Amino acid sequence: MGIKNSSRPKVLFAIGDADWKYTRGKFLRLVERVAAEDDFEVTVVSHDPEICRAFDAAGIEATCLPGSRVSLTPEHTVAMTELMIKLTRDVVFPDSRLHVWKVMAMDDYLGSIDVVSHPSPPVLPDLMVCPLMGVDNNSTAASHLYSAMLLEARKLNVPVVGLEISLLGNKQTLSASLADAYAVKTETSRGFVVREELASRERAFILPPDEAYLLTCRDDSYLDDFFLQEKVLRQRFGVKRGELVIFIPHHVAFVYEIRQLLRALKSLPMPFSVILRTDPNTARQGLKEREIAEKAYRDEINSLPHVIVDDQGGWLWSLLLSDIVLAPAHSVFTELGATYGKFTVICQGWGENAWVAENLFIEARPVQAVDAVRGWIERRILSRTNLGRILATVLESTFQAQSMEAHHGA
Repeated sequence: MGIKNSSRPKVLFAIGDADWKYTRGKFLRLVERVAAEDDFEVTVVSHDPEICRAFDAAGIEATCLPGSRVSLTPEHTVAMTELMIKLTRDVVFPDSRLHVWKVMAMDDYLGSIDVVSHPSPPVLPDLMVCPLMGVDNNSTAASHLYSAMLLEARKLNVPVVGLEISLLGNKQTLSASLADAYAVKTETSRGFVVREELASRERAFILPPDEAYLLTCRDDSYLDDFFLQEKVLRQRFGVKRGELVIFIPHHVAFVYEIRQLLRALKSLPMPFSVILRTDPNTARQGLKEREIAEKAYRDEINSLPHVIVDDQGGWLWSLLLSDIVLAPAHSVFTELGATYGKFTVICQGWGENAWVAENLFIEARPVQAVDAVRGWIERRILSRTNLGRILATVLESTFQAQSMEAHHGA
């Protein structure tokens, strides 16, 4: 058991109908992103044939594991109720003397026992990914599937990564406590995981905004189209997922400001790529805007690690691909960039200095503008981890722990 026995570790996603409906099927895109990295063998299990068909159509192996109810005798239900009381008899609600078992008993625990059996998963996984059920993303069928898969994971000593779908809160700590590591959507949720001692901070990861969107009930046609284009875009630009991208919308009226911004970017200590977006329909004195940019900023472009001067179709896709929008003036680019959660800095000579919103900043001085960018990168962007990287980190730490146990056992 473990990643040492396979060229690629096997990752099993358990997906129930409630989470599929909550995310409006976008869960598929998230699993596709993990599978596309080719670092894992990805398999999906679900109790819902419709979900399995969707993954099969996307080329991802999916197995339908419908549950079957187990008949219980009165003796069984009484014994299970006694076991529940025995296991929780010392557990009380915070700041009270009320025992958990009494609440469960008053909620007709004995009469509500519902045991469902599921077949074992089709693969022996190295890691399991399972949504965290909450008030607004649960169903009876999904809860039975997740319970069965979590039990399998414990039997196999396989780590479980819990995915935040509905935002975490103090009404779901019991179900949320069953994971070994957590992939959540906000810093607030990460703080909740740590504060409730569900996991250490090192085992609670914040997803980047694009992956967090795939686990929401929102519908956004621009983002949905972007995910269909993303793989081709990254190949075209030579930018891998997880690499920092700064988007600069070019304008021929602001050559001076853009040159100063490009020069100031040399101070950033971390690797990054710049997409300098030009308009294919703009020309001056017989030169297209792309040619103007390549000539005007030749020295600045050569001094930076990776600059793409882009004038191909689909400007919105390159903006959505980026992490930062750095612009010489207000425009549709800055408004959309800020709307989609990109840190957006407008740096126009002799302009204003102000915070317009949490992620929209106006700074007239290029050096200070880039300082603000660096601070945002360090505080926000570097604190986020895409799901593929989270899985690899959890697998690596698990393998190291197993190796140490085997070494001490020897």
